[in-house]
Amino acid sequence: MSLRRFSARLGRIDEDFLIPRLTGASTYDRLCGYFTSSVLHLLQEPFSTVGHIRMVCNSDLNPSDVAVAKIAEEQQRRRWHASKPELQLLHAPPEIRERLRLLHAALLSGQIEIRVLPDEAFGFMHGKAGVVTNGTKTAFMGSVNDTASAWSRNYELLWEDASPEGVAWVQAEFDALWNHHQAVPLARAVIDDLKRLAGRHDLTLQEWRDLLQGDLGSGGHDLKEVMAPLIEAPLYTNEMGLWPHQKAFIHQTILAHSGPFKRARLLLADQVGLGKTLQLAVSAQIIALQGEKPVLIAVPKTLLGQWQAEMWDLLRVPSARWDSSVKGWIDERGRVTRGFRNCPRRIALVSSSWLSFLGDSPHEVFEQDFELVILDEAHRARKSGKGKQRRPNNLYRAFCRLAARSRSVLLATATPVQLDLVEAHDLLQVLAQGAPEVLGGPFSWWNMHVDQGLELAVGRQAPPTGFMEQWGWYRSPVAQSRDAHGRLDADLLDIRRSLGLHNGEFEAGSDGYNRLSPIEERHITRDFPQWVRDQNPYIRRIIMRTRKALEEQGQLERIEVDLQGDRADEAVPVASEVARAYEIAEKICEVLGTQHNLTGFAKTALLRRISSSLEAGYISVSRMLHGEAVIPDEETEEDEEEVTVQATDEMRRQLEELKWVLGRARSNDPKIKLTIDLLTGDSAVTRGQKSWLQDGCILFSQYLDTARVVARKLSAHFPDVRVGLYTNEEQSGFYDNGDFTGCERQALKDQVRDGTVTLLVGTDAASEGLNLQRLSNLINIDLPWNPTRLEQRKGRIQRIGQKHSTIRIYNMRYQGSIEDRVHQRLSERFGDIAALFGLIPQVLEDSWVELAKAEEQRVKVLLDHVGEAEKTALLHPFERVHQQVPDLSHWDECTAVLKQTEAAAHLEQGWGTHHQ
Repeated sequence: MSLRRFSARLGRIDEDFLIPRLTGASTYDRLCGYFTSSVLHLLQEPFSTVGHIRMVCNSDLNPSDVAVAKIAEEQQRRRWHASKPELQLLHAPPEIRERLRLLHAALLSGQIEIRVLPDEAFGFMHGKAGVVTNGTKTAFMGSVNDTASAWSRNYELLWEDASPEGVAWVQAEFDALWNHHQAVPLARAVIDDLKRLAGRHDLTLQEWRDLLQGDLGSGGHDLKEVMAPLIEAPLYTNEMGLWPHQKAFIHQTILAHSGPFKRARLLLADQVGLGKTLQLAVSAQIIALQGEKPVLIAVPKTLLGQWQAEMWDLLRVPSARWDSSVKGWIDERGRVTRGFRNCPRRIALVSSSWLSFLGDSPHEVFEQDFELVILDEAHRARKSGKGKQRRPNNLYRAFCRLAARSRSVLLATATPVQLDLVEAHDLLQVLAQGAPEVLGGPFSWWNMHVDQGLELAVGRQAPPTGFMEQWGWYRSPVAQSRDAHGRLDADLLDIRRSLGLHNGEFEAGSDGYNRLSPIEERHITRDFPQWVRDQNPYIRRIIMRTRKALEEQGQLERIEVDLQGDRADEAVPVASEVARAYEIAEKICEVLGTQHNLTGFAKTALLRRISSSLEAGYISVSRMLHGEAVIPDEETEEDEEEVTVQATDEMRRQLEELKWVLGRARSNDPKIKLTIDLLTGDSAVTRGQKSWLQDGCILFSQYLDTARVVARKLSAHFPDVRVGLYTNEEQSGFYDNGDFTGCERQALKDQVRDGTVTLLVGTDAASEGLNLQRLSNLINIDLPWNPTRLEQRKGRIQRIGQKHSTIRIYNMRYQGSIEDRVHQRLSERFGDIAALFGLIPQVLEDSWVELAKAEEQRVKVLLDHVGEAEKTALLHPFERVHQQVPDLSHWDECTAVLKQTEAAAHLEQGWGTHHQ
């Protein structure tokens, strides 16, 4: 009889049916349930004896994504990790690990093929069925789900039908789903994770430290265990993990921290958009877990919250940030602890402007010893003047004090040189506090002949050919025998031995060359040009990579940018009354400059707000009339003065007129109209391209008032489209048909990933630490004068995982606005400056208003002076040395997992629990 019935009431279905049918079968086609449980259930089946297995599983993948392989892979990987497979295998018997390895091999070889079908194609796949060929064909269907309990313990029913009609019917159902256009292969990342799970094991903090130290002691080529705190953190389970160049910096930092000198002293100068924050944060996490002393991170005040959120959201690293207004620490959960010495976390964040305020003053922060100190945007710590008259600013002095009390020091800036090469030496001097191996001893030629050393390092001066002059540069600091990534230089090792230098010694005596053999002396002379080019102190300490070079080497995916809105005729036209508003605002700004002694960005705050949106300008004017600051404190730039003035009668009259004009115009803001036209696909503005909403779009503004009005207006125009507002934690949320609902930023990220939100409006709080590769278009509602911000915004979508090879960016500016005039005057030279410096040099900021006006000749002279002299000076040698990153792909196969409870307990220890 071809029909048989099985009931769990009468016996185990796996023993009575499944195992006998599958053992030795040639083929097995199967319709399953959800793909995560289905994959793991294979471990319960005798799959290794089956010739070929094909499975169709279902998932909650977004159907619009499965046509794009990269997005489908990413979604599967995230769903897989969300199912916590490691917990499902926690109490599995030991033989399961071997079966995991076999399953991984079977999936790689193609013995087992799995396709995943979005449940929106046919709803959830409740139909469980299959066809087995084991000499003859038989088919089955029933209620059995893909779990060990279902086959062995639950009450389930199963019908087997061996008739040709029954087999053909089930086979047709399987074939239809297997060949469905929305069915995609099981992601390679999921397959690879099976291999990791097969060897997965927990480590205590001390076990992890011992493993890492053992690896470091043997030269540090592997360091796979460095990933134990990260491999199951959101960075890997929710995000894309670390890029190769990011791993390389972390590898170099950890090697140096535990190397011959027991300290890392490095300057990270990657091009904007390459993820410096994450590299520094992971380095801080690993060093904090290795050591017992605190870690201090100084960042611009506007980035304090972002840094803290990113460490928690991506790494699950707790931290505390100092809020001087409440004289207390705020931890990652928003709890306040009063008193500086009572810092409740091992890793602490402070504002660099707060450090600058302290300068040389006494404070508890300078009485503490640190495991690591980090300064982000390190170009703000600088010297000014010429030659011996160069004087450090307050931040420079303050951070030098901290560096002298810290084991390791990391600086980060996309602009190690702003106007003069000597600025690179200034930053290395910070690294050299308590670490003379950075630049050599006080009489090192790199310290005594700074300008000449810089000229040699960047190739402007030919290297000396005589040995005695070469020796002056070579002897201090003498390079260690292993390079930054642990690779041994046998020739250098022999030279160091001859000089009598042990590990951790860096200086040979002025007559040390007498200990060298003639062969070694000739070796130094022969190789000196390459040594001074590739092994000088600047190359050793400054890590600088560019996106272009990393793309060319295959380290990053190449993503082209279609930039629109930049032509002179593409400025957003405005009505005459808006032009009148600019006239009034400029007069007010002139008064602020002459009568209230405001300069630079502070002087132009009102103009910049009007340039952002008419609504933001209107709100700022209202604030000024009430005696409040033009820009809320949380939105001011680092080191920027707040514009709070007591308005005179004349200024009040001007402000009232300006408010009236903006009040009339703000309801029909031309920027918002242009935005709607782009999103709807109006061919007149899209150049005949598809609508900007079709592949998802993020819109950026530097001001919350602008972002909020844009999001509200878009929601009203697109009632069926959810519009996200991504800003600070307290005010983020989304609009549905004009109604706002607050939510956590993580919830917005999740909605972008799963396709619920395809239209997102963000402030610059969203320009770092947010991966938006699901969105392919970006509109800059306003243009921050710091190009770094523009690069950071672009980096939200120009990143690994972006589903399009080309992204579109539209830059908006009002016609006749100060931004428009700046753009027109500087467009030819601005690209050179941005490419070199990454941001407007601070020396230009105070002159910005003048540069934006009629002094065209002065603009040309100043920018020519700034741009050409240093344009390629630093970049060229670094392109040779640092773009090639070591292969650390094995890190992602790390099977060790640091116990989260132990890691958290260590990082949650406050400063009061440390030995001073």
